[in-house]
Parts: sequence; structure tokens; C-alpha cells
Amino acid sequence: MFNKIIKNVEMKTGLNISEIYRLNPIEISQKIKQKTGENLSFSSEFPYIGRGNVLRDGLVEHKQINSEIDSILGIVK
Repeated sequence: MFNKIIKNVEMKTGLNISEIYRLNPIEISQKIKQKTGENLSFSSEFPYIGRGNVLRDGLVEHKQINSEIDSILGIVK
């Protein structure tokens, strides 16, 4: 069963499992973009429980976070 999961991950990402173990998340994202031409993104699958979704309005892309940090630091691009 575990081997089937590994093969599915490799097929979906276009990376072999040893690359995934070796690379950090940013490098994995870059490799996937090179192979597929699409940005890697994450979505929240948390259910609404208790006081609501802990992620509030969901996840944001790193571009938006970097832009906000640049704005806070006064970096003009």
C-alpha cells in the first residue's frame, strides 16, 4: 500500500521520492513549476469546527506574503 502511495506522489509531482526528501518546499515548488508550468499551491481542508476554521480566510500565496513584507519594510520594486 505504501509503495502505491509513493508511486502516486511521484507521478503527480513528476519528482522521484528521493528528490522530494532531499529538497525543501520552495525547491519542490520550483521543480514542479519547471516540469508542469503551473505554480504549486496549498489549500486548507480543515472543517469548520468549534469557533470556526483556524485558517480564517484561507491560505495565501507566497507572492502576496512577500509583497506585504516588502511593503512593511518599505521596499519599492
